[in-house]
Amino acid sequence: MAAADRLADNLHQAMFILKMQEEKTSRQIAEELASVELLTAEEFEPVAKALVRFFDGSLRILDSPTTCKAEAARARKRLATMVTLLGHLYLVKLVACKVIHRMLADLIPPGDVPPAEFRVMCSYSLLTVVGHALADVDASHLVAFIGKLVELTAKSSFRAPTRRLVEELRGISTTSWQPKRVLTVRAEMVASHVEVSCTNMGGEQVCAFNMMASAKLPDLVAEVQSHILNPFDVLTLILETGALLPDDDETTIGDWLRDLHE
Repeated sequence: MAAADRLADNLHQAMFILKMQEEKTSRQIAEELASVELLTAEEFEPVAKALVRFFDGSLRILDSPTTCKAEAARARKRLATMVTLLGHLYLVKLVACKVIHRMLADLIPPGDVPPAEFRVMCSYSLLTVVGHALADVDASHLVAFIGKLVELTAKSSFRAPTRRLVEELRGISTTSWQPKRVLTVRAEMVASHVEVSCTNMGGEQVCAFNMMASAKLPDLVAEVQSHILNPFDVLTLILETGALLPDDDETTIGDWLRDLHE
């Protein structure tokens, strides 16, 4: 009975942490869950299965031809969250390697037909989180998957930023998974200005600054570049969800943030 009570208490703590995730990154959530005393991967499995069901459900919604634009946007955001969260849960040993393999197979199904672009973006997001760990336990599977992703992208009509990310993924897979050109942007509206910070794929902050909410998105990109001592030839900025920073010359940062949180 004591063991059952402890398991119930651990799962209750895990679910509470997940419910309070809105202001936290996937990495922070995974680390909090890993800190729950004596919570093992076996005990966490019911929660992991529930998260995988969210992942599956979001894929089905996005694949359905009857899904409306608003519902698709919500499903895409939910999918991106599940991808990075499950990736970080794998790193803290609360999710098994077979779950990651299954997610990758679901995102990029067998065959020679290029997948939907959002599937490539999610694969990129997942592998930038877990790639270095997978390389230690299943390098051949990882190499084969990235090779297929590169091959399918070459046959596709994907946008240039997506093609760059796939090329970046291939590059970092050969250099100990240390990407140098992709930064994650976090922006938050505070009164009339926006607080911006950028981290590299290792989670290290590389710059932080304030901007007026009326500034345009290209101004944000230029400001990031000005804070980097050694500007890169190609700088790719992504959001915490894994999505690309919009390529938009007209939208203000304030309007973009409002649309993002609707």
